[in-house]
Amino acid sequence: MSAYAQESFLKLKTRISQTGKCIFEDAFFTPPLKLISPFYGKNENNGYAEIMLISVSAGLMKDDSQKIDIELSKGCKVKLTSQSFEKIHDTQEGCAKRDTQILLGKDTLLDFSPLPIIPFAHSHFKGKTVINLEINSELFYSEIICAGRVSRNEIFAFKNFTSTLKVYRENKAIFSDNTILEPAKLDLSNMCMFDGFTHYLNLIAFTPKISLEFLHKISKRFSNIGEIGVSQLPYGGFCVKALSNTAETLLDLREKIVKTNTYL
Repeated sequence: MSAYAQESFLKLKTRISQTGKCIFEDAFFTPPLKLISPFYGKNENNGYAEIMLISVSAGLMKDDSQKIDIELSKGCKVKLTSQSFEKIHDTQEGCAKRDTQILLGKDTLLDFSPLPIIPFAHSHFKGKTVINLEINSELFYSEIICAGRVSRNEIFAFKNFTSTLKVYRENKAIFSDNTILEPAKLDLSNMCMFDGFTHYLNLIAFTPKISLEFLHKISKRFSNIGEIGVSQLPYGGFCVKALSNTAETLLDLREKIVKTNTYL
């Protein structure tokens, strides 16, 4: 049994206030999920807000199930973060699940940047994310996956880690990514997978603010400390995949790509 009798739900809808701030229009959550009130930086009157999603549990356990629904109304610019690395504990014969639905209205921007995920030994996780972009909406979406508790030499000891991502532009499918990591069936340390590294970044960007030339420059600098690949996607999109031996290296890479080219 899960520690919670029901599934955990989180719903967030934002809008632009009369003063130009991005504020909560609707927010609802059940334990252990919570939302922290928006933080406003120097661009507070440009529809920009930083919002933190937190979980008051020790991590995902056996049979935990989360449903997250996020909607940004016209003009909202949001950076959505998490408060800590996410731990997926031993799920025994069960698994932990998360289903995320994101809708970006016209002229919106979402920078979705949760901290890395650590799948513990014998854990099983299934994640599904669906994102729909409307006219002139921009997206930065990333996921950093650790091989396990590396400092304890618990590398690729999890059962299964599955994460699917589908992106639509005005209800037309434009990108699909399916990550299935199953150490018992495939040597994840081989050169076609993690290639001896322990941390993996998957970053998707749909924005006119990033050029292929810029990403090539970033790639050359990063190649000294890890592996990186860049793919061009439809509608001005890019997919960046990188490998390294520390989460901090990949977080820094992500920050360089996003912060240089967006609203901050």
